[in-house]
Amino acid sequence: MRHFWLFCLWFWGDIVTNEQYLYISYFVAAAGGVGLATLTAIILARPNRQATEGQILPKLGRFLRRAFPSWLVLMVLLAFVSVSYIDCAHENYSKVVADRDHLVNKTQEQVFQMSIYLSIALMSYAVVLMLFLWARARAQRYHKQAQNQ
Repeated sequence: MRHFWLFCLWFWGDIVTNEQYLYISYFVAAAGGVGLATLTAIILARPNRQATEGQILPKLGRFLRRAFPSWLVLMVLLAFVSVSYIDCAHENYSKVVADRDHLVNKTQEQVFQMSIYLSIALMSYAVVLMLFLWARARAQRYHKQAQNQ
């Protein structure tokens, strides 16, 4: 991945200024992260619907289905804004914009953070879904026992 960014740095070096590179990379990274979260939600929509639909706990299942895409996009955006361009060597905007290597590194860090947060969001949703399925199985068992008596 580092070679890709170095190629972009070389290719864009004469075409765009550092400030333009900052704007372009900032919005492309954000759009890419949101796009990846949306694509993940679309791919997992059918299995998620199959797991959460049913007669038992229908409102909770509907809530989980509707919250899933928003949860993924929110986590990606939180990861995106968690990366700060300001550090000890770059304490103001003009110093940040002057250093192209710093801009490339921060863009890489944003992409990395978005992928980490997306995986954490998927794992935490899996835990919530597991608890939902466990609660639904317990409720089904209770309803079957109540019907048998």
